[in-house]
Amino acid sequence: MVKLFCAVVGEQGSAFSVKIDASESVDDLRNMIRDHPQFGHPNSKMELFLAKKGGAWLTENEVKGVSDTSGLKHLDAARAKLRRVGLSEEKMVEVDEDDEAAGNGLVNVLVVVPSDDVVVPVSVPVAVPTGPEVDLRSCDHLLAFLESEMKNKAAIVSRPHILAQESLEFRLVGREQAIETASKCFKNIITHASRTASDRIKVAMPVCSGISGLGKTRMLEEGGTILERMKLNPNHVARVIVPYFNGFSPQSVERSMPIEASFSWRLLYRFFLDMNCDREFDEWFELRLPRNGAQLKLKRAVRVIERKLRDKLQEPATLYLYLGVDEYQKIEKIGAQRKDPNTSLLRELVEAIGALLCLKSSSLVLLPMFAGTDLGVIESSSIANSSYYVTERLPMYLLSMDQVFSIVESNSSYAGLLSHAQICRDLFVLGGVPRWVVEYLTAVKNTCVQGEPVNLDNINKCFVAVWTKYVAYFLRSLETPQLVRLAAFAVSGQTVDPHDTFHGKLKWSRLRDSSLCLLIPRTSSKSGEHDVRVPYALLENIGSRGAKLATDAERNFASALNDIRNMVDSTLFDLQPWQSWEIFGACFYAVRINALLALGYSTVTLRDLLPGTLMSDETSGISVKLAPSRVIRCAGAFGASTPPLIPRKGNRLETIDWTSGGYIVVNDDGGACVDIFFALKDTTGRVVVFVDQRKRQFGKFEPSHAKAYLGKLSVCPDFLVASGARLVRGVMNCVSPSNLATYVVPDDCFVLSRAETEQFHGTLAYHPACSPVISINSACKTALKTVFQGDAKEVD
Repeated sequence: MVKLFCAVVGEQGSAFSVKIDASESVDDLRNMIRDHPQFGHPNSKMELFLAKKGGAWLTENEVKGVSDTSGLKHLDAARAKLRRVGLSEEKMVEVDEDDEAAGNGLVNVLVVVPSDDVVVPVSVPVAVPTGPEVDLRSCDHLLAFLESEMKNKAAIVSRPHILAQESLEFRLVGREQAIETASKCFKNIITHASRTASDRIKVAMPVCSGISGLGKTRMLEEGGTILERMKLNPNHVARVIVPYFNGFSPQSVERSMPIEASFSWRLLYRFFLDMNCDREFDEWFELRLPRNGAQLKLKRAVRVIERKLRDKLQEPATLYLYLGVDEYQKIEKIGAQRKDPNTSLLRELVEAIGALLCLKSSSLVLLPMFAGTDLGVIESSSIANSSYYVTERLPMYLLSMDQVFSIVESNSSYAGLLSHAQICRDLFVLGGVPRWVVEYLTAVKNTCVQGEPVNLDNINKCFVAVWTKYVAYFLRSLETPQLVRLAAFAVSGQTVDPHDTFHGKLKWSRLRDSSLCLLIPRTSSKSGEHDVRVPYALLENIGSRGAKLATDAERNFASALNDIRNMVDSTLFDLQPWQSWEIFGACFYAVRINALLALGYSTVTLRDLLPGTLMSDETSGISVKLAPSRVIRCAGAFGASTPPLIPRKGNRLETIDWTSGGYIVVNDDGGACVDIFFALKDTTGRVVVFVDQRKRQFGKFEPSHAKAYLGKLSVCPDFLVASGARLVRGVMNCVSPSNLATYVVPDDCFVLSRAETEQFHGTLAYHPACSPVISINSACKTALKTVFQGDAKEVD
């Protein structure tokens, strides 16, 4: 949420503020201004302008004298996101209280209304309930009214689920920590329920927050799983979810009542009447909601629910009502009457529920959970902020690729789709966000004809549809400079501390909590160091933004990412797996180097350039100067006779000075031993030549193998030997388990085994070309063994 101060051009009144999510549109802001009680033109066709001149915000004193808007940015694109037109929280500037008191507080938006518009507030008619009057002080009367509306008086929560059945068929994966945290919250609520009053901090309500598609609604659906783990008697538990979308959007009648009453009626409708009365939600609210409905309190609504449950149970046991609130960010759009104009409707509702938890008012224990999106920088007043004292954020992170594949494997109807290479590649691109994955798989499955192979054209159409619907929208909502920085960290090999600052006031922990990235503790490093992971969709998108980026370093980084797309992704089915592996390796070196440059590094040690590889202390301490790098394929084989100028494959007339820095070279197909080579300079100006050999060692990767392979890499071009160049040799084996614990790696060498490949490659460790493919149908037994995990006996 961002707090914007607005002023009307030509009027002397004080500026007024509105709170709105920066992902909302200019048109949404226009509507919010129109509805503000201090704005005297509710029926006006207003125009909006950014209150900024010369890069500085105008003050309240300055806007009083503004009579025209020439030179100001016209906010005329109705669908434009506020964060894209300069109205994100990061663009806001604070002044001290003395300046504010003197009228020098900053204004963000200037509003222009037609000159003939009347400056007298026009009353906007508010719909009022038209149903029968009900004695809301009496549980008997309220229950009788609700039962008179029910088709089946014995039924409750006739529609328990919000999600479609096909979505629920996929196993919930990667949410163990979230479920455990929610369980602790509920246990604390139950523990304090027997007391007459409780400290709010001890009855914190769990909140699922993050980007759309993260699985927040699915977490609400798992209320039963959470309560089962708490070993509560299922006969004493009722579950209901109150949504604010898909048929439950804000109703005009809700503007006539407080948010507590509005929510209470939504709760009662979901519990008693949804799929159990003659009218849909919107029609019932319009025609049947009692005319005195604004007087309803949440406490009374919960007691009526308890009364109904008690009648069914016929025993005095403690009852539990699991209450999910979905899409909490849309509650502000209800437009309900506020108790305090400076308090959001969402906070009023949370405090009403929190107050109910703190009172011993019945033998029914309320167990609430909120879910909603909260993308971007989360301000301190947000419900999802960890400093908000009556809520606790659940750890809802992006899924790893292992977890994504587990989702597919959990459903027998879909598991077979993993046999298709293109589907696996698409899952990799969509990885991390459950809804993107589930909708893609569902779409592909729906195109399948029983007994026939999956059509590649249909697979591609399904992918494009999901990308357009979800991924493209998500990526457009991010600020490009921050996106580039985040992606650079994810492939740089650098670690971060969650408590450190990412950008401005934004900490890494907030990025993680907003589900823009994963932070994975690095076990081999000191406490607090985490590796950054992002969905591949972010990297692919940055590759397409190259021309729009601000600095050469950012553009070089984007070009390197685009090389992966053009040289690896687009050729996966045209090249042999080992060829894709080599080209990917070269592209990865270029991405790593350019990412470090984009983050401001000019010199790094080999420990930082090649994290996770085995090397001696002397080797790890070598410092090299980075140079913007691109990938080329050479037409000649690397060896002692390799010259400074090498011909590019496919165009031998074009030669490249590969030792000047800036080129990662893929050796020609006939080149022995060396697959990739490139050169950098150390801090003294000495040339350091890196040679990389990719080995598909099947079975155990033993010290003898490493020694033999490194020995074959000792050849360096004669002209470099004569100039005193340093040769650094590397062996990459991402296939076999290693047995290198006792192996002493020689100086000027590095070795990467399968166990360290994720630390080395980071976010790209799950790329289909990160390791060579093993054909299940044609590979030998020794090769097949490398696919399985376990001891030798288990694998045999």
